[in-house]
Amino acid sequence: MAEGAETVILHKIFFTFCVVSLVYNIYTQYGSIIIEIENPTFRLLGPYNTTQIVADDNYSQLIDINHFTFKINPQPCENYTAGFLLMIIVTSNPSNYENREVIRKTWGKNHDSTKVVFLVGESENISISNQIINESKSYGDIVQGNFIDAYRNMTYKHVMGLKWIVHHCPKVKYVLKADDDILVNSPQMLRFLAREFSPWGAKDLIACRVREHTKALRHKSKWQVTEKEYAPEYYPTYCPGWAIIYSQDVVPRLLKVAQTLPYFWIDDVHITGVIAEIIGVPRTQLVSFILSTISIQKLKTLGPKYIQQFMFSPPDMSLNQITDLWNLISE
Repeated sequence: MAEGAETVILHKIFFTFCVVSLVYNIYTQYGSIIIEIENPTFRLLGPYNTTQIVADDNYSQLIDINHFTFKINPQPCENYTAGFLLMIIVTSNPSNYENREVIRKTWGKNHDSTKVVFLVGESENISISNQIINESKSYGDIVQGNFIDAYRNMTYKHVMGLKWIVHHCPKVKYVLKADDDILVNSPQMLRFLAREFSPWGAKDLIACRVREHTKALRHKSKWQVTEKEYAPEYYPTYCPGWAIIYSQDVVPRLLKVAQTLPYFWIDDVHITGVIAEIIGVPRTQLVSFILSTISIQKLKTLGPKYIQQFMFSPPDMSLNQITDLWNLISE
């Protein structure tokens, strides 16, 4: 009886070993689970049906600012006459130097397929203003407009980013607008754009974690909006501003309409909601490509091969969290 029991145990151990080996080989050979976009409303382009931005825009106007100028204006795209895959425009407060440094050292490293610039307004603090000038000289990645950098001026900053793309980086295939407190899985994102999408770009693409049926908040809060500012009870479908992918053709169309409408301070609702509705571009859902809290824990314990492919962390990440996640996925 004892010998038979030992045989059963050995068989169970062998079976477990075979199952574990099989799972490991699958993950090693095929990588992590691939997620596909459901019901795409955009169109992928090929080598013979590409798009090209035409700058139909008043360079010295930014919505209701009639004497707009770029105070700092780098040109990272000028040597790429044929264009490249992805331009990332990161909205950042001038005082957020550490955020920009972490991004430069992790997911925002420039190479031939991707460039990164940081969008800022003017600071009323002289020392911060001087620091922005020095930072620009050191890195050449600061785009600054002549408006005060303030919470309710975010729409100026977002539209400035669109303007900068149209006039100074018109041949890039995709644009990612991001905040400076997230992690972008840039290697995975490049693979996704080049393989799952198209290296020649797309048409009618605004992709993000889509929000629908969101009420305009009337009670006193950070997001309070009066009926005079925005009359309807609900916002249109829109993209939260911390991570939005635009195809090349969408950028000048959004900019053109933004330049004609009254200013509204909630930039993501205004640009990816109100204006996207006007130009007739649906919002594509990317929620499956955003790392969940559960997946973050799985990533820490099992490693990147055992989670679904992702392109973005959640918003409002600390600098330590961004660095730790980057170290895990780049090992």
